[in-house]
Amino acid sequence: MTASHPLLLASLLLLSACVVMGRTLVADIPEVTALSGWNITLQCIAEFKQGVPYLAVSWYKVEESPSLSRRGLLRKELPDGPARLYEGMDREVELLDEDYSILLSSLTCSDSGLYLCQLAAPVGEQNKEGRILLSVKDCPSDSVLEEVVRDTSLVIFAAALLIVALLIFIISHYCLKNTLKEKDKTPKNEILLDAPLKPLEKKDLMLIYTLGPKASTMKHVCV
Repeated sequence: MTASHPLLLASLLLLSACVVMGRTLVADIPEVTALSGWNITLQCIAEFKQGVPYLAVSWYKVEESPSLSRRGLLRKELPDGPARLYEGMDREVELLDEDYSILLSSLTCSDSGLYLCQLAAPVGEQNKEGRILLSVKDCPSDSVLEEVVRDTSLVIFAAALLIVALLIFIISHYCLKNTLKEKDKTPKNEILLDAPLKPLEKKDLMLIYTLGPKASTMKHVCV
């Protein structure tokens, strides 16, 4: 099983990387704290790639139900398009053109939650996203972040199960391969039909019995 040790080590390292990645994803979300009635600015922390002509910038609020869905706040076509609120959006939101941050005025408890800034990239490039958490301290705590942590944990758990299943498959395949290899090395006693015949010795001849009816005994009567 020596060859399986690197496989085991690689699987454990991959599992550890998944756990660290999941924890980092949640821990790296910046948090902005404020009180009700304040005016607050949320920065777009999506990573800009130099030289990419992004097509649009959009802001969303992550809702807890159903299943962490996104509710659109506003969208601006770049570079010079107007900022437009999404349909059904009745909250006043202002986009700051300098860095694509948004201004929320007169905060209420319903403003607490996780916000997402997205940069739409052209074909051949990747869209960029950034998340930021707004906590209104004089309001009940929002459970969206807990939902994100729970979903991330489920993803990590599923990845761990897949890694364990792959590890079991690899080790089983390796063991079966070694078993078949050892079986092929086992010497076999072969009977050669065309081998030269050896003359029988006297002791071998004594063991040979002639099959057939027993010789009848005859009685001779003398008159």
